[in-house]
Amino acid sequence: MLVLFLSWGLGFSPPNARTAQTTLGVGRRRDALVQFKTSDELLSSRRWVDDYYDDTWVDEEEESYEVMWRRRRISALKTAGELSTFELQDLFEPDYLQKKLFVKHPNRAFGAVFKLEGAVADVDVIPTFTAAWGQVAEEFGVEKPTEETVSLAVSQQLRDEVTIDRIFRWTQDWGEARMMSRRYNDIVSESFDDLDITPRPGVEGWLSILAAEEVPCAVVSKLPRRMLETCLQRLNYTGFFNDNIVSAEDERDRAEQAFLHAALIIERQPARCVVFSDTISDVVGAHEADMRAVGLMGTHPAYELRIADLVVSSLDELRLPNVRGLFADVDYEQHVMPEPELEPEVRRQVRTKTLEREQDYDDYYY
Repeated sequence: MLVLFLSWGLGFSPPNARTAQTTLGVGRRRDALVQFKTSDELLSSRRWVDDYYDDTWVDEEEESYEVMWRRRRISALKTAGELSTFELQDLFEPDYLQKKLFVKHPNRAFGAVFKLEGAVADVDVIPTFTAAWGQVAEEFGVEKPTEETVSLAVSQQLRDEVTIDRIFRWTQDWGEARMMSRRYNDIVSESFDDLDITPRPGVEGWLSILAAEEVPCAVVSKLPRRMLETCLQRLNYTGFFNDNIVSAEDERDRAEQAFLHAALIIERQPARCVVFSDTISDVVGAHEADMRAVGLMGTHPAYELRIADLVVSSLDELRLPNVRGLFADVDYEQHVMPEPELEPEVRRQVRTKTLEREQDYDDYYY
């Protein structure tokens, strides 16, 4: 009794009391969350309760620390200024269970990235972009760019601020260039009805094959997000890409960064993604991102696209085994095989046997 009294006096509680306190704390956390269950403040209240009790609230759908960290890391990388191929490779390295799943369903291990202009559809954006830049020039009192200049800026896939500084030579003030860029995006978003868009042959059939095999797909474009979503709705391709879209708002000025952003949102390693495009710059950007590239003839002839891993005239020519052949060096079976166990070394007992012989008379006089 004396020991128990001293333990209570020093602030220690018996096991039953600690269990009751823990249960009470969890119940208080749950009671505090119940009042927000029907309001829009559920997420903020859950975060407040976690901070208040300095503990993690366990929901019905529990997630491990690794899954939580990975989800937060993906959210942070979506707004990062520069993406690294090596970081994405390490971030999306499949664990043991995923490798087992990919062995059973090998096509799910890979991802497909499509360039809207040229690969998914033939989009004539130059007239729309030229008219938008001309309206911006009138509002800010600068010289209007020509259609050739706008075409050069689009082909180099530069950011709008860089285009204003280096191509149009309007201003070197980054703040003013930012204002011009935002105004330009607003004008383009409002004029998406004037955009002429025609689907490429074989795209819908190929997307249907990838969807049946549960291969995640993403689309990349320099168009504003609103215009890009409208284009996909016109083509009835929204269900193939869901929300896996890389648009002008993501501010990925280089093809490499745009493709890495696409790999980030579909949560696949860059080395297990393939890019479909019709331009040489996109093929080079795919290789810089450690991805495979399929070149579509049209803008460039076949001999100019020879740097691509595969060149086709239409997506109708593609088959899943042909595309998977581009990843012949990637195999999950060798990673999921159980490692051989080292058997303990058995040392043989060496027995030395001495042979006795009769003593010879000459041995005494040697």
